[in-house]
Amino acid sequence: MINQIGEILTYLSEKKCKDISAYDLSKEEQSYDYIILMTVSSVSNNKKLANILMKDFGLEKYPEGYNRGEWIIYDLGELVIHSFIPQSREKYNLDRLWQSKKISFKKD
Repeated sequence: MINQIGEILTYLSEKKCKDISAYDLSKEEQSYDYIILMTVSSVSNNKKLANILMKDFGLEKYPEGYNRGEWIIYDLGELVIHSFIPQSREKYNLDRLWQSKKISFKKD
């Protein structure tokens, strides 16, 4: 799964997502093993990205948070992706919560 995380991070970066971080929660009592946090510039861009991700990831239902567009959550089973606008990411600061679980990926 860790290789897939790296591929997803590259994919999200190509989609102009910013401040992308991945966390390994496999040793925690969660229903998922990995989490990705990212920032998108605006509500409208977050919703546009959601439409693209829904198609590319084969999601049939709109992800949680789509209507407001400030914080959209994609549940992909072992992986959960959180897409924030800057103000929401700063407000909820999930990065601080999981900072000790951060995964580092080297760029080639």
